[in-house]
Amino acid sequence: MKRTGTVPAVLAVCTAAGLLWKTQEVAEGVRTGLSVCAGTVIPSLFPFMVLAGLIASTSAGERLSHAVSSVTKKLLGLPEALGAVLLMSFVGGFPVGAKMLAAMLEHRQIDSETASYSLCFCVNAGPSFVISAVGAAMLGSLSAGLILLGAQLLSALIICGFVSRRRLEPVPPVKGTPSSSAAFVEAVRGAASGMLGICAFITAFSALTALLNALGLVSAACGALGYLFPQLDSPFFSALITGLMEVTSGCKAAAALHTRAGFVLCAFLVSFSSLSISFQVQSCFPGGCGIRFTPYCLSRLIHGGMTALLAWFGWNLLPEKELAVMIFAGRPVPQAAPNMMISSACLICMCAILVLNLPKTAKYAKKPKYRPR
Repeated sequence: MKRTGTVPAVLAVCTAAGLLWKTQEVAEGVRTGLSVCAGTVIPSLFPFMVLAGLIASTSAGERLSHAVSSVTKKLLGLPEALGAVLLMSFVGGFPVGAKMLAAMLEHRQIDSETASYSLCFCVNAGPSFVISAVGAAMLGSLSAGLILLGAQLLSALIICGFVSRRRLEPVPPVKGTPSSSAAFVEAVRGAASGMLGICAFITAFSALTALLNALGLVSAACGALGYLFPQLDSPFFSALITGLMEVTSGCKAAAALHTRAGFVLCAFLVSFSSLSISFQVQSCFPGGCGIRFTPYCLSRLIHGGMTALLAWFGWNLLPEKELAVMIFAGRPVPQAAPNMMISSACLICMCAILVLNLPKTAKYAKKPKYRPR
């Protein structure tokens, strides 16, 4: 008799024993994850998710896609209906593009095959995270954040052009959209549900990372990798392992290295987006929708590698003063604050979409006169 569940059962028992043994450390990891969610993720991401839901379910998405199609269709070969998704994935952050694709798939505006391959280039870090959090707050250099953002955008556009010309078929125009009030209610409800899943994964991976550190497994893995690659030190591998689990913590650890290798590692992690983000993306799509995540998983490695390569050359473009700060700072990495200007602009865009999509009624129509029988 096959015992396919033996390994998962052993892992579950070992994890349970570790949770009971290292209770304080795991609890601290949970508090750290919740702090990141409440202080950074929810304030900066929730408005974008509501806006993405509105764009995907109203005529605003069709108009926005038509506006940017002159660039995306001619240069990248991207179907017109996906122009708004690509743009919002660059502006909103990691799960926003996936959320829009899930909404379009639900409304049957695209099929599962198109959604599967569109995930390869529609999951990107937003400018508020790359420039403000990673660049200005963690690396201490605004120029470094701009270089990281440019490297990520360029690598995403290269992947988009390759995938769209070989895998994506033309998407027919959308016929019919729900009313503005129903779209807003559904957008808020979907954003709230999505945020709950995102925060759950961030907290879970923060606790898991804390458990692995407490058990000494991370340090053991760093020692083994340091033996195989002696040109890199143990803190580099520690930042790499942490970043593969959760991108924000990994970028903080990589920035604290104050080296060119740490800068390139930040670039890789920003585009690879970590296992936590990958699970968040999968949570956007309900079971049985037919989405294949294999192309997306492969694209994460390619995207991260291309961004890291571009960042390696972009290191030479950094100003000398900011470069000296990055290398010789030796200061604790501050906590990143959300970019409120971008969030405020997002709220204004949501109000504009609601106004533009209000049903046209006869405002000054005369009331019918009462005629007694």
